[in-house]
Amino acid sequence: MILAIGNINLDWICTLSHLPVPDEKVNIHKFNVHPGGAASNFAASLARLGTNIAIFGHVGDDTEGHEALQTLKQEGVDTSGVIIEKDLATGFVIILLDKNGQSIKLRFRGANSRLSPDDLTPKLVEGIDIAYAASVTIPIANQLAKTCKDVGVRSSLDVGEDIAKQSIDVFRKMIRNFSIVFINEIVFERIFNEPPTLSNVQSEIEGNLEVLSVTLGRKGSITASRETSFHTPTFDVEVVDTTGAGDAYAAGFIHFYQQHLPLEEVVKRSNACASLQIMQPGARAGLPTAGEVEEFIETYESKK
Repeated sequence: MILAIGNINLDWICTLSHLPVPDEKVNIHKFNVHPGGAASNFAASLARLGTNIAIFGHVGDDTEGHEALQTLKQEGVDTSGVIIEKDLATGFVIILLDKNGQSIKLRFRGANSRLSPDDLTPKLVEGIDIAYAASVTIPIANQLAKTCKDVGVRSSLDVGEDIAKQSIDVFRKMIRNFSIVFINEIVFERIFNEPPTLSNVQSEIEGNLEVLSVTLGRKGSITASRETSFHTPTFDVEVVDTTGAGDAYAAGFIHFYQQHLPLEEVVKRSNACASLQIMQPGARAGLPTAGEVEEFIETYESKK
């Protein structure tokens, strides 16, 4: 069983001809509401791949919160641990999306703001194989790593914007307490003031850290462990919406990593998960099953 910890949102997606500049008025060509939130997208993706997954977070006692939980239940995610807040609205993200799949995101945290280190008790992670957190603060990340270490559970972190504002020393100390860490290229450069090369990424593997995976957008990803570091190219697909691509990648990684595949094969399938996701609008429409991942790779490679 995997446990996802973090945001449970709804995404309000506004499709535009182009992203606006300050003081510009742009017409919305299409408007949709989709379930979202990094931890929620990760959980839905893992469930669709066939992994047993539970989620922990906070939602409001409102229509949006109940809808968000219902969509997760329909995917097969265990939502029994989610806390429903009576006095706060469910979080949401307004996504401005252009025709090239690029976006601007406006976030309202709402009930998500109630997630705190005090939530991360030993009881929460008992019986879990990997506890995964996405877009959380440093105090929450540190507490999760400590709790998991005390209980003997692996931990994983997808580094979000709040953590990206920390110093190199604080960041290094934190990630070395996790088992698996995901970070994108922009955040890596912001923190370390250097690009993510094979040697730079592998040099950060110390302490408890087993794997560090740096996503590079259209350029693929760099993955490092104690034994190896390598670059994996992405698949050349038509991009419709990049929302949730990182969540799909992380879910694919955890799913196939748990199957003890060679690390290169794990990452290839993680990239496939992200590629299939960005071919559809919203954070979940393109999430594949494990069978669809294998079929996609086989079809793609047969055309080379």
